[in-house]
Amino acid sequence: MDRKADPETQLEVDEAILDYLIYTAIVSLLKLFDTTDSSPRTEHTAHLLVQMVDAFLPVFHSLHPNHKASPEIQLRLRLLQFTYVFVQHYYPFSAYAALSRRPSINTEDPEPPKSANLPQEDSQAMSLSQTLPLFLALSAVQNELQGSTITEIWMMLAAGYMAQAYIEQVVVHQNERPDLLEDVFQWGYDAGCRAERGSEQWQINDMFGADESSISLWESIRREHVEAVRAPSSIIFIEISTKRWYMIQLRPSDHTSLMDHLASMTSGALSVVAFREKVSEFLTGLLSAYTAPLLIQLERGEVVGLSRKATKALKVRSGFIQQAMDGI
Repeated sequence: MDRKADPETQLEVDEAILDYLIYTAIVSLLKLFDTTDSSPRTEHTAHLLVQMVDAFLPVFHSLHPNHKASPEIQLRLRLLQFTYVFVQHYYPFSAYAALSRRPSINTEDPEPPKSANLPQEDSQAMSLSQTLPLFLALSAVQNELQGSTITEIWMMLAAGYMAQAYIEQVVVHQNERPDLLEDVFQWGYDAGCRAERGSEQWQINDMFGADESSISLWESIRREHVEAVRAPSSIIFIEISTKRWYMIQLRPSDHTSLMDHLASMTSGALSVVAFREKVSEFLTGLLSAYTAPLLIQLERGEVVGLSRKATKALKVRSGFIQQAMDGI
């Protein structure tokens, strides 16, 4: 006898599956930052879960073309997209760059993904300057969803991100564009922004312009980081301190080239290792700021709002216990 999905519950079930896959893919990618836990098996698991999300998204769209997922799921998908491209930048693995094309589960987007095609073998990781807008957009959506404003700690992370992106362009990609520094550090509040309300550009601009104190503080932090990476011209002492980040940077003398200056900073004041750790902490914190998907809670044996007895009963009804017994 053929069994068909109940149309009244299919959306709920499919959304729970999608949320579960997104969440577990993020967790697996974040494990790659942990050198004590990173292994070929960890990498393989991350690959597999990213592929499963990429494959399931178009199926979800085809089954529920008019559905708009909850803000939490949409945020988690953004988090997955950014985590993927950022992890791939430092830990490139094969050609699994599907999520860098930024699929969306918001049906109001112009062109939601119609297929799960993985990229070709010559796909390359995005540069830090290319991932920077994704980081800012993710942060803006998070702030809007939480009804919060950017903090000094986040500003330090964002300015450090811009500095790292600039250093990479100069040192790694030999980029000599005269407007490169200004381009990388362009982000901030623009009172004359004409972006469409609700667009990513509008959200990012709104995030930076929360209030006068935030605008002023960001301008100060951004300026300090611009000066830190600017072409050396004299010996300058710069000190930046926050609750979590203390940086002292001594500018070199005139005979030091910009290339040498920036290269030396990556092992000192603007350590690449420290930068990766701070981004990892940010992503981990963002993931844990929201209640885990229902299927994750069931796996853990604790569902928010339910007693252990009720949770066990739900696991039985949903097939969790039987599936575990069957080794599925």
